[in-house]
Amino acid sequence: MKIPFLVGLTGIVGAIIAAQATSADSLLEKHTKQLQTATTLDVQYTVQNLPGGPVEYTLKLAKPSKFRFESADEVVVGDGTTVWNYKKADNTYSQAPQTADDVKKLLKRDAVFTWAGFFVKEPFKDASGLKVGAKRNIKGKPVTEVVVVLAGKPDRSATFFIDQDLGIARGVSLKTGPDKETIIMAKELAISSEPAHDADFEFSIPDGAKKVDPKAVSAGVTFEKVAAIFKANCVGCHNASRPRSDLDLSSYAATMAGGRGGKEVIAGDADNSPLMAYLKAANGKPVMPPGGALSDSDIATVASWIKDGANEK
Repeated sequence: MKIPFLVGLTGIVGAIIAAQATSADSLLEKHTKQLQTATTLDVQYTVQNLPGGPVEYTLKLAKPSKFRFESADEVVVGDGTTVWNYKKADNTYSQAPQTADDVKKLLKRDAVFTWAGFFVKEPFKDASGLKVGAKRNIKGKPVTEVVVVLAGKPDRSATFFIDQDLGIARGVSLKTGPDKETIIMAKELAISSEPAHDADFEFSIPDGAKKVDPKAVSAGVTFEKVAAIFKANCVGCHNASRPRSDLDLSSYAATMAGGRGGKEVIAGDADNSPLMAYLKAANGKPVMPPGGALSDSDIATVASWIKDGANEK
């Protein structure tokens, strides 16, 4: 007599799970469709690597390939023909012909990926575990949470905050470990089907800024440069055979995989990379290496590598 009840209950539970997954999938599909049918996107937002404070960012995108990305320490602008990269700390900039790789490089940044669907056809192709979360009110805007498990190593989960009026995400909570969470949240967000304003993608050379060779800049921030620093100062504890905190800094793949708490390097975002917090003893983190901090020059080299996309070569 109990078997039909159990079968029926199993069916009901399965239907609920299926319905929830479909609803979550439809919300993300609408988010992606809204971005892909728009011609421009303009976001003023913050990135907060908990428990640290929020850092201000600006993102402007326009089809087919224009972008403007600004943070506290850099400005990257692509007008579809030329790309400029300005480093505020040393007041230098580079200029080079824009290629498809420049857009791909921008979209690799965690600080941008919430809105990657503007340029990427299937941004959630390899995501799994979709489910609808709570309905909330964030900064006066009604949103619905959509939780997904993102592809990659280590596994990352994301909770998107889908604006119930606009149909696109106002931000996301990224979790890369038990104690690693980054909150990306729009303060102002607008999409439009109107043509882009060319002035939004113009680069004005700051007063006194020095132009540098983009090839020289690129050569200075490959993993080969930081690997030498890690080998001299970090690999004694963070090696392949006995990695302290499960963090191995002896190879590119291992460094990017992170450790026990998740990712240590957030490509393109040195401010919110946990590794930089340890090197600078910031956000309440103990200084690493424990025997004494790296030189300012070495810290700057690691930061530059991360800011430029944490590339292997």
